[in-house]
Amino acid sequence: MALAIADVLLFLIENGPRRTESELAEAIFGPQGYQQRVNEDCKQLVRRKQVERRGSGGLTDPYRYHPVR
Repeated sequence: MALAIADVLLFLIENGPRRTESELAEAIFGPQGYQQRVNEDCKQLVRRKQVERRGSGGLTDPYRYHPVR
């Protein structure tokens, strides 16, 4: 059974909160990891209320993901 990107993201966020989309993408895909590769999956996790997104989304205050407690 293959894990979906969202499952891997949830694991990473639960075990390393405050990561940005870029950091999460790099953790999964390595040097070819860029924010757009995980953006939709991160949004899906937020919609499902599995993670929280904090920050304004700008360069100086990027979105950071936290587990829902």
